[in-house]
Amino acid sequence: MSIAKYIGELLYRYDCVIVPEFGAFLTQRKSAQIYAPVFHAPSKAISFNEQIQHNDGLLASHIAK
Repeated sequence: MSIAKYIGELLYRYDCVIVPEFGAFLTQRKSAQIYAPVFHAPSKAISFNEQIQHNDGLLASHIAK
């Protein structure tokens, strides 16, 4: 199974997923918007920060489960 699947699952629930020795994926919530006649559902924007290197154990424990 690919590590991308695990990261995606965690980003759905959390705002930050750290990949040790690589960096962190961060999410920012976007609220719903209405531009008549189009409706945009709530979503998350994903960014990456290579300076965050500290391992919080979230990804490792999720993979272990």
